[in-house]
Amino acid sequence: MEERSARVSEFWGDEKANVRKHNWLEHPVARAFINFRVSGDFEVGVAEHWRRTYLASPAPLALSVGCGFGGFERDALRMGLAERFEAVDISSKAIEKAKAYAAEAGLSGRISYAAVDLEKATLAEDHYDAIFGISSIHHVKDLEGLFRQCRRALKPGGLMFLEEYVGPSRFQSGPNAVQLINEIANLIPERYMQSIFLDGQPRKMYQNPPLSWFDENDPSEAVRSEEIIPELSREFDIVEYRPYGGAILHMLLSGTAGNFDPANDADVALVRVLALLEVWLEKSGSLGSDFAAVVARPK
Repeated sequence: MEERSARVSEFWGDEKANVRKHNWLEHPVARAFINFRVSGDFEVGVAEHWRRTYLASPAPLALSVGCGFGGFERDALRMGLAERFEAVDISSKAIEKAKAYAAEAGLSGRISYAAVDLEKATLAEDHYDAIFGISSIHHVKDLEGLFRQCRRALKPGGLMFLEEYVGPSRFQSGPNAVQLINEIANLIPERYMQSIFLDGQPRKMYQNPPLSWFDENDPSEAVRSEEIIPELSREFDIVEYRPYGGAILHMLLSGTAGNFDPANDADVALVRVLALLEVWLEKSGSLGSDFAAVVARPK
């Protein structure tokens, strides 16, 4: 466990800014479609939807689990989701950078950070008015323990908010999804498939990542992601579940999203059509949604 934690901490100590901009979740057109699926408005993001629907008054004290470099907490404070944050992450490097960014933003007095391994976390009972997990829970192996801790840590009336990858564990997409990703990649112009992971060369074929990659690089990645919602439901009642896709776009645009120019009408239309295709495949039962925004109340 100690070796695993050390590898995970080191892996997530780098910000990987160049990689992020080629991720579908960072693409403004895909993000607008996600907004629409969650809030019904292309301009209203997930956090703003939560504020309008559940946090008319800022939560006095919120916890952010797996906070990384602290971008969510800084934005959440500016938006009025909370008055103060406590935030934890396994990577001490990420925590130090989050502290520095908070200081630069003049928010140090409203956010306290600590390096904590969520696999071993003990949270204070009846302590938080809200708990947020943003793209972090899919890195946790002991889901049962974490959700149990979160349930007891929330004050009466408190809510847990997740924006998460809840798709196949270890990114092992089903054969239909893999085949469709490859068929789409072969249909669209090659320039869209030029990948930063292949030094700008087009990706000819997508395959699920080998399980050995996770052991060698990041043992925490999507370790039990497909079990997040079932395990959450043991400790919490699901108040709102908003799936927002990714069964195709997540891997189709991994390393390639930056090729789709948000200022080019044809590129914008293509991303929107692919996002709409996911919606209809989900409705038909052909594919599931790999990502979701979730609000839950302790049982």
